[in-house]
Amino acid sequence: MAKKTGLAQQFFVHGYDLSGDVGVLERVSSPVPLLDVTAMNKSAVERLQGLADGQIAFNSWFNDAASPEHVALKGLLTTDRILLWALGAAIGDVAAALVAKQMNYDFNRASDGALGLSVETLGANGVALEWMEMLTGGKITHASATNGTSQDNAASSASGIAAVLELVSLASGTVTVVVQESSDDGAGDPFAAKATFAAVAAAAAPTAERVTASGTVERYLRVATTGTFTTAVFAVAIRRGT
Repeated sequence: MAKKTGLAQQFFVHGYDLSGDVGVLERVSSPVPLLDVTAMNKSAVERLQGLADGQIAFNSWFNDAASPEHVALKGLLTTDRILLWALGAAIGDVAAALVAKQMNYDFNRASDGALGLSVETLGANGVALEWMEMLTGGKITHASATNGTSQDNAASSASGIAAVLELVSLASGTVTVVVQESSDDGAGDPFAAKATFAAVAAAAAPTAERVTASGTVERYLRVATTGTFTTAVFAVAIRRGT
């Protein structure tokens, strides 16, 4: 890996691809408060880390087409929204994910006529902002059940895995997206399911999900789709260690 710009990136909010509408990510952070626990016999401050959190705030241009930002954000839903920021469009690229509550949907009409808006989201499910790696090359398309390209992590790891799915669209049928593992890229050890997302029917897209699995995670990982369906468009990111 090397130094990178912020060009050609992708941003998803619970299955909606807002990459073409969001212009600025104002804040992507995982703040941790410091708790003052200084005892009276100390001559300097003692501190402990408190609860971890996550925040993603962004600015977008107004777009009321069929799927872009207005449809995704206008409802100010009380349910959790899963956000995914892919810092590139290749397998292994860094990504940030957050299960969050949407706090606002605030508009601004500038004097030059530009119509923009700002949104803030805060972590909501007891898990702080997660720095992940893309297991798909950004947003990808499977026309039917397909095995994706594997990622070589050089060695196996312990402590399980966390994975996020952003399912943007599904033309027909029902798709199940699976994170599979193998110790030798399938040469002698066939790929097997490590983490499985819930099956999604076409009417339920767009949607998103975060899943976890425990135990050892083998060296090679890949995304596979199963089921009878046509044209699933989605992105997956993973983090070793839950």
